[in-house]
Amino acid sequence: MKVTKTKFKGLYLIETDVYGDNRGWFTESYTKNKFAEQGVVVESVQDNHSYSAQKGTLRGIHFQTNPMAQTKLIRCTRGAIIDTVVDLRKGSDTYKQWYSIELSAENKKQLYIPKGFGHAFLTITDDVEVQYKVDQYYSKECDRSIKFNDPEIGINWGTENPVLSQKDLSAPLLKDSDVNFSIKVLVTGVTGQLGYDVVKRLNEIGIECIGVERGDFDITNKEETEAFILKYKPDVVVHCAAYTAVDKAEYAKELCYAINVNGTRYITEACQKIDAKIVYISTDYVFDGEGNEAQNEDKVTAPINYYGYSKEQGELIVKELLEKYFIIRTSWIYGKNGNNFVKTMLRLGQTKDEISVVNDQIGVPTYTYDLAVLICDMLQTTKYGTYHAVNEGYCSWYEFAMEIFQQAGIKIKVNSIPTSEYPTRAKRPFNSRLSKEMLDKNGFDRLPEWKGALMRYLEEIK
Repeated sequence: MKVTKTKFKGLYLIETDVYGDNRGWFTESYTKNKFAEQGVVVESVQDNHSYSAQKGTLRGIHFQTNPMAQTKLIRCTRGAIIDTVVDLRKGSDTYKQWYSIELSAENKKQLYIPKGFGHAFLTITDDVEVQYKVDQYYSKECDRSIKFNDPEIGINWGTENPVLSQKDLSAPLLKDSDVNFSIKVLVTGVTGQLGYDVVKRLNEIGIECIGVERGDFDITNKEETEAFILKYKPDVVVHCAAYTAVDKAEYAKELCYAINVNGTRYITEACQKIDAKIVYISTDYVFDGEGNEAQNEDKVTAPINYYGYSKEQGELIVKELLEKYFIIRTSWIYGKNGNNFVKTMLRLGQTKDEISVVNDQIGVPTYTYDLAVLICDMLQTTKYGTYHAVNEGYCSWYEFAMEIFQQAGIKIKVNSIPTSEYPTRAKRPFNSRLSKEMLDKNGFDRLPEWKGALMRYLEEIK
């Protein structure tokens, strides 16, 4: 048998081997184990058989909503049809796009249609019979249709006056339908700042997601990681979980490596097995921080501390194993769910009269909610690659602290000091400026200006 992948994830064209002689021909139209080896799985509970007497008969666009959505295996056993599907999975990079193929008794091709698609066909001969397997029973409560000529979808049927049922004539437009399909997104590190906001944003835009943390599975355990991901079968994994204690990483190297390198490998390998995209969150610390110019996405990495090294290794693993990846480097993040520099400054502002903050490390404070909006936009596309994503503008840690106190109305003396007067176990890059060239090139919106983002954040945590 031959299985051809389409650009629509999970939608396959199937051609089984046909054996002929002077008597006629024979083919195995469905063999469960052989189909399953090719990723075609239909736990059939019902076989359907339709007959259309007239050429130009159009049936569709039909589907059943969750929880009774159906996977279908379609074939035409008499005459010929143009079989058409529409991707109704919100968040899919082929959302609202359609695909058509001729199925006929002569060519014996079959179409495997996963849950989340609307299905229709147009007869191109008289006396047509179509047969298909489904993995859910018919449900009157979940049975739905969308208007065949919905302009938002724009299917080219090749006919102006198809023969339609009254049900299909009166079907609603997609925008008025209660269709409830979505891609599935798994977010690691949900208890962290960014993971929390990514899940929050996905829920806001109606994309199905699950946020996981250490109690769900241990990413340093290959078997646990693979078992969880393969069971959930996400379309996208947003990998936010990481060992981020920069100074501790200098002496807890084994733990840092196990989480940031091995953990990333296990997650990426699982994504490879199920053809899932990955969004890997990286850091400005993969660079040496030299110079004063914004660092481009293609600049050679040269981390100066172990945390940066471990994240660099994670990037290399993702690039090695997957084609469908987004690597997003960011810096100086702060968000509602977790500890960060802003919360530390607010706390010190209530307990101290005077503090010192370094003035020669330059970068960009990045609000995790703004970053989450970009991530959720990006994962719905195929614009793969490495990106830099930070709020607009630059400042030093000293300038960041001063802005926090000013916006919060806190009076405190802040001394501006060089890094040499504030030694840390791990070296920090002096230059964390990041170019947004890839965002601009691929049409993504830049994140808002950092001072305005800080204002919104302070309102959020009041």
